Amino acid sequence: MRAIFTIAAFALAALGAPAAAQDRARHVVLVTIDGYRWQELFRGADPSLVADPRYRARYVDVPDRAAALTPFLLSFARDGVLIGNRDQGSCARVSNDYWFSYPGYAEILEGRPNPSIRRNYAGPNPEITVLERIARRREFANQVRVYAEWAVARDIVNAARSGIPVFVPEDADAPHDPQVMARAREIFTDLPRVTWLALGDTDNRAHEGSYEAYLAAATEADNFIRALWEAIQSNPRTAGVTTMIVTTDHGRGPSERGGWRGHGSGRWRGLVVPGLRREGSDAVFIAAMGPGIVATSAYDAEHCATTSQVAATLLGSLGLLDEEGEPEMAPPLAFFGAGPR
Repeated sequence: MRAIFTIAAFALAALGAPAAAQDRARHVVLVTIDGYRWQELFRGADPSLVADPRYRARYVDVPDRAAALTPFLLSFARDGVLIGNRDQGSCARVSNDYWFSYPGYAEILEGRPNPSIRRNYAGPNPEITVLERIARRREFANQVRVYAEWAVARDIVNAARSGIPVFVPEDADAPHDPQVMARAREIFTDLPRVTWLALGDTDNRAHEGSYEAYLAAATEADNFIRALWEAIQSNPRTAGVTTMIVTTDHGRGPSERGGWRGHGSGRWRGLVVPGLRREGSDAVFIAAMGPGIVATSAYDAEHCATTSQVAATLLGSLGLLDEEGEPEMAPPLAFFGAGPR
C-alpha cells in the first residue's frame, strides 16, 4: 500500500513540475529550530511573559503578534503546507517517549523512535539515518552536509561512521546560531543536494529563562531561512527543484508557572519522574515548501502528523523512497499533491 501511495503521490508532484525542472537534480533542505513552540509560531509572543518594553513594542503591541515574530514560517501556510496549529484543529507531535532533543532528532532522521536513545548524551547513534543512506549513494558523494548549533549532531548522524561533514560552533560560550548561520552562508551559492540546518538558540535561551531572548532567536532563525530560501529561488540550478522542510525536535511546556522553560515526558533512563514532565511538550509543527507541495487538511486531532514522517518525506522528495525507505519508517506526509490516505 505504501509503495502504491508513494508512486502516485510523487508522480503527481512530478507532473506538476515544469519540464526544465525535471531535468535538474532535486535538492532538500531540512531545517530544525530546537524547542520552538507551536504556541509562539501560531499565536505570537505570550504577553504575560514579555516584560521588557522594547520587546513588548516589537512583539506584543502590534496588530499581528504571530506575523511580528516569524513571518516567513507563517508563509508556508500560503505557499506550501504548515501543520500543527492546534487552535485550528491541526495536529503534529513527536512519537518518541521522551520529548527532548536526541530522541527527537533521531526520530526525525530515522523515520521512527529509536529505543536505544534515551538521553541527550547517548554517544554515537547505532542506527543509520536517512542522511547516511543518501550519503552512501554514488550520485550524492560529497553532497550531504550538516550545520548544527549542538555538537551532539555529530553523534546523531554518527559522523565518524557516515563520513558526513558536520559544522558546529567553535565558541561554545557565544550565541550558537549566529556562528552556524555565518558558516552556512556558503550554501547560498553552493547548495548541496541534501542539507540539515540545525538551529537551537531558541532552546538555549528558553532553558536560561529569558523569554525575550527566546523570541529574538526565533526571529533570527526566521530571517535566516527566508534569506536562504530566496537565494535558492534566485539560483537557476536550485529554483523549482528544492524542497525545504522545517520542524522541531520537541515542543515546550505551558506558559504557566514557568513550564515554557523546559520540556520532556518525565522519562529518564528508563524511569518515570513525574516532576520532570512538561505537559504538551510533545506538540510540534511541520512546514514544507517546494515542487508539488500543496496544503492539506489531513492532520487533525484524530490523525496527528508525526516528526517520524519527515524521513520518508525527505527521501520521497528526492525520488529515493522506494530504494532507501524501510518498512519500519513512518509513511511520508500526505502533502505532495495527495489527500489523506
